[in-house]
Parts: sequence; structure tokens; C-alpha cells
Amino acid sequence: MKYKSLIFGLSVFTSVGTLLYWLLVFTGIFPLVEIVPGYITWFQSFPLADFWIVITSALLAFAIKTNRNVMAMVCGLLSASSMIFLALNGLMFGINTGMICMLTVDEIIEIAIKLYCLSVGTFYIRQFSRIINRSLASQ
Repeated sequence: MKYKSLIFGLSVFTSVGTLLYWLLVFTGIFPLVEIVPGYITWFQSFPLADFWIVITSALLAFAIKTNRNVMAMVCGLLSASSMIFLALNGLMFGINTGMICMLTVDEIIEIAIKLYCLSVGTFYIRQFSRIINRSLASQ
């Protein structure tokens, strides 16, 4: 698999980074502020969805490390689509509320997370789709 080490590193970073992010939120180190009406309620709707990304990314890392290519493709595509959905949902919330133009440190972090999710998700889809296409072509 091309880019195996990079995909492994990204999947570990995604899992650990997401867990660390929510640890900082739940401990109050990264405090929630009601920037626009409904923001905190909206924000607090994400831990379970983010945990799904943690699970799929961790399983992707495991699959790569243990040479389970079919499992890696499935987990990679699940992780990718979840990250892209998360980023697009957050992007539209930012656009609809005008928050995306409020360049506070918190919003810059959120924009960076959205860009990460969109780029890594797209990269995963591109890589795993190529593997699937090659597999189908050789049958």
C-alpha cells in the first residue's frame, strides 16, 4: 500500500488528537463560550460523532500495522467520510452564524481542524479508492 507509513501516522494522530481535544474541553482547559446563540449546545453534540472517528482511525492504524488490507480500506473510508462530514457540518455552521469571520484563537483552531479533516479525509478516499480500483481491475 502506497503511503502506508503516512496513513498510519495520520490515523494515530487523528485518534490521539481527538481524544486530547475532548479531554481539554471536558476538563475546562479549552472552555466553551457562547459565541453565538446555541453554540454550546451545538458544540456539545459532537463527542459521540468524534469518538466514532477515533474508533475508525484507531482501527485503521491497527489494520495497517497488522497488514489487514481489506480492514484498512473499510476503516479508512469510514474514517474519511466521517471526517469530511464533520468538517462540512462545522463549516456550514460557521458560515450560517458568521462565526467563520470571527477570527478568535478558538475559531482559528476550529478552522484548522476543519481543514485537517477535509484534507486527510480526501487523501484517504483518494488512496483507498485507488487500491479498490486496482483490485477490481485485476479480477
